Amino acid sequence: MLGGYMGKVLEVDLSSGKISSSDLNSAYASKYIGGKGYGAKVLYDSVPVGADPLGNDNLLILMTGPLTGTIAPSSGRFAVITKSPETGIFTDGHVGGYFGPKLKFAGFDGIIVRGKSSKPVYLHITSDKCSLLDARELWGKRIFETDEWLKSRYPGSSCGVIGPAGENLVKYACISFDCGHQAGRCGPGAVMGSKNLKAIVVEDGKNKPKYAEAEKFKALVSELSTSLRTHPTRFKRHILGTLACIWEGIDGGILPIKNFSAVEFEGILNLVPEKLWEKGIWAGNTTCYACPVACTKLSRLKSGEYKGKKYEAPEYEPVVLLGCNCGIDNYDRVVYAHILCNDLGLDAISAGNAIGFSMECYEKGLIKNGIRFGDGAGLIDLIKKIAYKEGLGDLLAQGVRAAANEIGGEASRFAMQVKGLELPGVDPRGSYGMALAFATADRGGCHQRAWTARAELYGRLKREGVVKFVKESQDERAACFSLDLCDFMPFSEKAFAGLLTYATGLQYTAEDYVRAGERIWNLTRLLAVREGISRKDDTLPRRVMEEPMLAGAAKGQYVPKEAMDKMLDEYYELRGWDNNGIPTKEKLAELEK
Repeated sequence: MLGGYMGKVLEVDLSSGKISSSDLNSAYASKYIGGKGYGAKVLYDSVPVGADPLGNDNLLILMTGPLTGTIAPSSGRFAVITKSPETGIFTDGHVGGYFGPKLKFAGFDGIIVRGKSSKPVYLHITSDKCSLLDARELWGKRIFETDEWLKSRYPGSSCGVIGPAGENLVKYACISFDCGHQAGRCGPGAVMGSKNLKAIVVEDGKNKPKYAEAEKFKALVSELSTSLRTHPTRFKRHILGTLACIWEGIDGGILPIKNFSAVEFEGILNLVPEKLWEKGIWAGNTTCYACPVACTKLSRLKSGEYKGKKYEAPEYEPVVLLGCNCGIDNYDRVVYAHILCNDLGLDAISAGNAIGFSMECYEKGLIKNGIRFGDGAGLIDLIKKIAYKEGLGDLLAQGVRAAANEIGGEASRFAMQVKGLELPGVDPRGSYGMALAFATADRGGCHQRAWTARAELYGRLKREGVVKFVKESQDERAACFSLDLCDFMPFSEKAFAGLLTYATGLQYTAEDYVRAGERIWNLTRLLAVREGISRKDDTLPRRVMEEPMLAGAAKGQYVPKEAMDKMLDEYYELRGWDNNGIPTKEKLAELEK
């Protein structure tokens, strides 16, 4: 057996109630590593073309990587892979915390869930026994209450739970692991809800990963841990977490303001991270398994439904999407909204984007019942309505692409999505690299495939270099998300390859590691192509391509179609794809070697 892996995958058929295990596919592991790559290969081979994402043919896959649960820094990660109900194509979410390591310690590299249960159930996993148990008592409960109920019965366990949004099949419902770690984007919670699976509970086991070259692995981990302790990125992440990006967004003029309309927003300085300390909201930090960075912020609110307790929030993306994107600068309100999304099981990024979109629709008279920018109380109410699909919330629960199509008129112009996925907290008009990254990301408008904004802001990346940077970043991140380590680890490709080699016994150079990422990226593109995705879909909202920024450091900037076409031509050529964005037979044959 390969080192780093446990060698077993848990197979759960909800339709029959049968639970079994299968051997890890060593061929998949050697070519696609684990996590994202392994899960994508299973999805490609097992889910029929055109399958309904909310139907019985779709799979819900939870897959660790060969480094999950090891002593490598930030090795608490794993991936959730499925066909998205919001976009209709492949999606993967990457989750920190402790669930992934506990799954491995229970003896499994992953879980593949098929079919649909006739009644609500939860999956209970231990080293000795795996069972499907009645969850009718839990159905309808929010995430925090469900997690508490489960952990009172299984102390020390880790739980992946859906809330009302997942049960109600909201297209961007998330799966929440231990209340603060989300598989959020593209609706994996809705897939779990469609299967009548309320939760997955993993109890700790005594199995631990073994390393092919243990001494070399430990020595490299020691070297990387030492360098990390004094790395400036670690200090910045520990102190400010992802909220540091708010200052960068202000400097670059790329924050989403009032549904990306780019008007000035005087209240933006009320959302900088220092205000959390000033207002007494910050309540310390927490960390994930084997991570010395401890970047996750904890908040304690002084009033309202969540008063007094500590919750994992806020993060950059929810703050700007629920905050300035909705014209709201009250941190108490924004943090409350973020916690509420986590409790109801809503992707806070998509929720904030969708609500900002509805605010603009209302102010322009395209819908009759809505709320205006800056309505904090209305924001909270609309989050609840989305989760329960009530009133306007029922429309927004389908995502902004579907909502814009139903509203009609000019709504599609400012529906800020790519391939059906709502854009995150960067206005791409101020960053050509992010524009291309959003347009070509394999799960839709996603910020985690390539991050160019910082390099462009500080002059380290010029416009003529963005295409190559995006392509190479996408390949490397695909490999990293298959290991599976945190994307905040400032390690070189050589270091990642060394960890993979010494853990598994597979021989990887830095070039091999990146090539595996390119192989995975082409696989996820094939998953999209077979569902009809091509060049026509590698595009941006009309607002981005037709309307210059009205204010801020990026005033006057936009991404005209001619510029996007030029970047796509160069991108496809670098990738070895044809002019329609389809991987060529020659490229696929090359990557299989």
